[in-house]
Amino acid sequence: MSLTWRDAAATLVAGAYTLVYVLYLQGTDAPIIDSTRGAAATILILGAFGGCALSSPDVYQRDRTVAQRFYIMLAILLGVAALAGALVALVGDAAAGVGVLYYATIALWFIATLRHIVSAPLPPPLTRDTHEVIDPHRTTRS
Repeated sequence: MSLTWRDAAATLVAGAYTLVYVLYLQGTDAPIIDSTRGAAATILILGAFGGCALSSPDVYQRDRTVAQRFYIMLAILLGVAALAGALVALVGDAAAGVGVLYYATIALWFIATLRHIVSAPLPPPLTRDTHEVIDPHRTTRS
């Protein structure tokens, strides 16, 4: 694969929740992120948008290599850590939960971006609808 607009958008979102976390650590007076629960909710929502909503569908294929299985297991562990940190921060109002949430979310962004950089590009799908575009002389429809 290569980096796409989704990676650029996810990087902007990662920058946004990094800014939220830094401001939270410095004790900002900005609304919403001045409290532990507000900062955790903001990072959780931005992380869900930047990671889940912009994710690639290639991890859902059936035949996975060992590297893909390792990536999926690492992503699952980091996702569970992020959710646990979010719960601790939102329910328990604990600053440590915000830290766990932030670092797990940043690690998820980093491994996803790294995977997109080092993995081979996906071949174009060869379906009935795209075949005519690839080879217009061999159409499947009459």
